[in-house]
Parts: sequence; structure tokens; C-alpha cells
Amino acid sequence: MKRIFLVALSVIFYLHLQAQQFAINVSAVNNKVRIEWVNPYRDSVVQLNIQRSWDSVKNFRTIFVPLSPELPQNGYVDETAGYPGMYYRAFYVLANGSFFFTKAKKVTSGLDFTNEVPAEQANDTSFLVTIHDDDSVIAQLSYNGYKHFKDSIINYTRDTLYSLSDADILIRYYNNDIKWIPSTHVFTTSDGYVQIYLTDALQNNYKLRVLDENHKQLFVIQHITQPQLLLDKTDFMQSGWYFFELFENDKLKERNKFYIPKDF
Repeated sequence: MKRIFLVALSVIFYLHLQAQQFAINVSAVNNKVRIEWVNPYRDSVVQLNIQRSWDSVKNFRTIFVPLSPELPQNGYVDETAGYPGMYYRAFYVLANGSFFFTKAKKVTSGLDFTNEVPAEQANDTSFLVTIHDDDSVIAQLSYNGYKHFKDSIINYTRDTLYSLSDADILIRYYNNDIKWIPSTHVFTTSDGYVQIYLTDALQNNYKLRVLDENHKQLFVIQHITQPQLLLDKTDFMQSGWYFFELFENDKLKERNKFYIPKDF
């Protein structure tokens, strides 16, 4: 009985460790790439390699091996990347012999220290993610809506996201004087396209008015009939900020802005 209890306790402890994911973040600093990581396993990590590749799937090679893999938080600056679109990941080995790869990440302006949500929660339409700062709740979103929000934050701001739990996300602003919150309905994807995301587009009449940085109207989409619509990059003359007004059944639903990056 005692042996069964110890085995069960070990399994529970192992699952608890797995719930705390090894987090890696990649950001640009003065034409160099900074890789930071948070290690929840502490002394259980006996080997740690930081790896780099031209894509997110294959051809990874080790570029750094820290002397103290057990440190709870550490980092490395890659001075020889040569290409800002490269991907980075961590390979780590635990004391019990199991090994893992973190999800590959590329350079972003914002910082992402959030955990991956289990598949059963991600597919649950009733699962909501709450985003808040130190003072207030910003939004409660479906998991798909949250993914769009997170992409906008880490790709187009210098803010930081933290997981307090799977359903509770904390945002810390890079500059407390500038609190731009990306839209969950009209936003720029990681590829530089503008995505319109309206889950109830078939039930309501949506209109989108897009303006340039001087608030001069560029174009209007009178009736959005698709839940997801991608605007072509050629719809925008140059990089920079664009403003929009989203109307639902002839009432203003949201007034916000999005950014078209220079390399589109």
C-alpha cells in the first residue's frame, strides 16, 4: 500500500511539473536576438540546449549550452543570427531521463511568457480567457479570439503577457503612458495581413470604415458577410498606423487602429 501511495504521489508531482511549462521568449535588441527562458523544474533540469533554425520545423542546431541549466531564469544574446525571421527553441533533459523541445518561436517585439492551453480546453467553445492588467479586466475572449489578441500583442507592441493560469492572462505594458490594446475583431496577423474576425457576421450587419493616419477615409466595406475575412496588403499604400471604425447594425461597436509593418 505504501509503495502504491508513493508511486501515485510521484505521478501527481510529475503531472504538476508538466503543468508548469518551460517558457522561452525571443526578442530583438539592437540588431541582435535575445533568448530568455523560465525554468519551473529547477534542479530537475540536467541539460539545456538553445537551438536555432531557418524554419519552425527542421534543421535546428545548438548555438548555446548554459553551464547552469538548473537556474530558474536565464538568457542568451545571439549576435550572429543575421536574419530576424529565424526560429529558436530550447531542448532540455530532466533528471529522470525524459527530454522535451519547447515550441519554436521567432523574433517578436513583445514578450510572451504564457503557457500552451491543453487541447480539450482550446476546443471547448465555453472556455473563456480573461485578460487583465494591474487595475482592471480588459477582455474575456474565446480561445480563438485570445490567440488573435496574443499575436497582436507580441508582434506589434512591446508589452509582456504572463500566464497566471490557463484562463487568466496578465498584461504588463512596456510604457505605462501608452496603453494601446489591439482589437480582437480587426487586427494584423504575423504575416502582415489584416484579419477581420466576426463570429456572428451572419447574424448581424457589420460595416468597416478604414482611415489613414490622418483620419482620412481610405475605403468602406459596407456589409461583412463572412466570419473571417482577410484584407490584401495591396489595400494599403504604405506601412504605418491605420484607424478603423466598426459598426454593428448601424451602431458604432469599436474604434481602434492596427499597424501595417514595413516588410509587407
